[in-house]
Amino acid sequence: MLLPGGVSEEEAAEEALDWWRLFVAVELPKRAVRVLDGMARSMRAVSYGGRQRRRPSRGAVAYDAVRWTAPENMHLTLKFLGDVHRDDVRYLRDEMDEVAADSSRLRLTLGANGCFPGERTPRVLWTGLDGDLRRMSSLASRLEGAMVKLGFAEERREFAPHVTVGRVRSGTQKRVLAAIGERWLEARASEDGRDEVAVPVEKIVLMRSHLHHNRPTRYERLYGSELA
Repeated sequence: MLLPGGVSEEEAAEEALDWWRLFVAVELPKRAVRVLDGMARSMRAVSYGGRQRRRPSRGAVAYDAVRWTAPENMHLTLKFLGDVHRDDVRYLRDEMDEVAADSSRLRLTLGANGCFPGERTPRVLWTGLDGDLRRMSSLASRLEGAMVKLGFAEERREFAPHVTVGRVRSGTQKRVLAAIGERWLEARASEDGRDEVAVPVEKIVLMRSHLHHNRPTRYERLYGSELA
């Protein structure tokens, strides 16, 4: 049912909530998103046995065993914050502005693909990033320190910049997992015969996740801080 203005009851109820699920990220340029989405779509031609199929069919192709990230949702996560009271967003903005003012712009490129936890039993398909990783790590470290100062939990894992492109569905057969992992590692983030796909880092963005039980997650851009 839609309320006046075309807003659903579910969306109206969500907007009334005081707690928002937030994270800080770097947005990707359109070309990088296009390349990543193209690699995902290339998986349609791979069967469970890893062989090419002339007429892929649903349920018989490794592509269908993965929940692929929608192009508009692709991003580089810097810090997952979890549930935050809407009244505290202003403090996040202030800290983000300070971090951004202390950080210079940099340039990354799409790198090699990888699987977590491994190629034979992949659960997450991702693409890494190359380029100015030292300054990228410094930016992430400054943001981490700012968020910890606000009371958010410290991330124990070392920062490794990557873009999550897909998540393998639970219950996927072992032979299908192996085909997915093998093919994903072979895919290349290139376009028009050029090896490098640039990912300029000029801004950090506060994002909100809108979770729905029967629809894909939607991300909303709340605020952006320009790097120096």
